[in-house]
Amino acid sequence: MKHLLLLACLALSYTSAANAASTLRCNGRIIKVGVPAAYVLSECGEPENQVFQESVGRAATLNGTSRLFVSLSEQWVYDRGWGRFPAVLIFLDGTLRRIDFIPVRSDKGTRAY
Repeated sequence: MKHLLLLACLALSYTSAANAASTLRCNGRIIKVGVPAAYVLSECGEPENQVFQESVGRAATLNGTSRLFVSLSEQWVYDRGWGRFPAVLIFLDGTLRRIDFIPVRSDKGTRAY
C-alpha cells in the first residue's frame, strides 16, 4: 500500500511539472529561456495575445539609501495549432524567463485560457 501511494505521488508531481518547459519550437527553431523578446518575435511572429505589466519597487543601496526601479513584465500567448497546447511565454525586462503550456478545454468551440 505504501509503494502504491508513493507511485501515485510521484506521478502527480511529474504531471504538474510537465506544463513548464524551458524550450519551444517555432518555425523549426528552438526558443530557449534567456533569449531576448526581439528574437522570439522574429522567429515566432506576433503572439495571439499580449499582456504588459509595469511594477515599481524599492531596492537598498550599499550606502544605506534606497532607490526606485521599474520592471516590465510581459506575457505572450501563442496558439500552436490543432492538437498542440497553446504556449505562454513570460518575459521580464525584455528577456524570456519562462515557457508554459496551457491545457485547453473546449466549450462549444470557445477556448479558455
